[in-house]
Amino acid sequence: MGIDGSPRLHDSGAMTPPSTPTREAHGKLGSSSSLRDSFDSLRRGNSISYGHRPSIDEKEKPGSTEPRVFPHWSTDYDIEVDHKGRKKPLGSGAWSKVYRATPCLPKLDGLAPMSLTSGVDMTPPVTPVRSRDTSLSKTDVPHMPSAYAIKEPSGRTAQRVLGGECRILSYLSRFPDAEKYIVPFYGQDMRTESLVLGLMDGTLEDWIQKEMNELPEESRATKLAEVFPILASQLLDGFLWITQKRCTHGDLKPANILVSSSPTTPTSPPHAVFTDFSSSILTTSLDPSKKPVGGGTYDYLDPTLMTKASATTLPTPETDLWGLAITLLVVVLGASPYHRVASSEVMKREIIKQGDPLAWLGQGDNGGRNMLRLRALEKALAWDVTRWFRAVLVKDVSGRVGAGEWRDQLEQGVGKKGSKM
Repeated sequence: MGIDGSPRLHDSGAMTPPSTPTREAHGKLGSSSSLRDSFDSLRRGNSISYGHRPSIDEKEKPGSTEPRVFPHWSTDYDIEVDHKGRKKPLGSGAWSKVYRATPCLPKLDGLAPMSLTSGVDMTPPVTPVRSRDTSLSKTDVPHMPSAYAIKEPSGRTAQRVLGGECRILSYLSRFPDAEKYIVPFYGQDMRTESLVLGLMDGTLEDWIQKEMNELPEESRATKLAEVFPILASQLLDGFLWITQKRCTHGDLKPANILVSSSPTTPTSPPHAVFTDFSSSILTTSLDPSKKPVGGGTYDYLDPTLMTKASATTLPTPETDLWGLAITLLVVVLGASPYHRVASSEVMKREIIKQGDPLAWLGQGDNGGRNMLRLRALEKALAWDVTRWFRAVLVKDVSGRVGAGEWRDQLEQGVGKKGSKM
């Protein structure tokens, strides 16, 4: 059936800001008296004219691909620094570094001159509460989270990659319930071309290592049986939501899924959302597909994308579902099914190209442990989890089920447990 509907960033760290934040300078972009007068007018609730622009409501309608710009003239942020005043990265990837930042009041020297604001979306990053007969006022200032994650490009090519990611995040974020499925997005800061995102507790990769793999095997098995159906249900719902918006992620893996944990019990699952859309494409008529500049990660890459003939092939929802299936298998096993099954990366890639990861579960140094963890989950759920994975993890795309059917199989297999959110 069809579907209807590299390592990246490792966001983690305490949510509590330092006692005395040290401001990271963004650069002085303007300090003339006219700009100060405009700023004072803005703070009093008066209108500032930037020329003829579409309204906030037009820009923020679902389906718009207009890049969302972070309104630093309404609210700003301070990037966390160390004792020497250097920015402290939370993580880094091929195109960027991510920093923790604390929201703060706008800075006078942060007001953008007219030449930098022409032609870009000046609307706040969330739909403001305002009456129809008012212009920009203090009620237009967007809701601020307790902390931001600032994704800063690492070079010229990275600026282009983050620009494309901005457009996709802008598009997705305008749909209802977006923050249930994707990382909160507050816009692109045009002073640095950084993306301003909501800060979450960490990645799914971090959570697997710290919250699952450090447990004794018996405790891990108990927690996995409670968490797995709910987490898998969350991620499949998010996957279906994204694909129904005609977006292909292109690099699904635990490092590109963020989690927030507020456990009520030791076995409570985290809330998971998708992030890092640098390899993503849209197939909407508003934004025709282009070859993404980002890339996939071998362990999670559909084998149909790993041949010479597929060198120019774009990722699809079917190839995305493969990456999600491997991701969920990693939740069960605690590591990639290919981990430590080959003596070199070249051999491992050849194994991945075969397109049968389930055949390698019992191989290599982790083989015995992998089989014990999978069998323990099947026993606890009284459900053939291996068969469920095999419905997607086969090389022949025509032999795979679609995401909707796979979601239904999960719910039927685990009953009401998989429906709890």
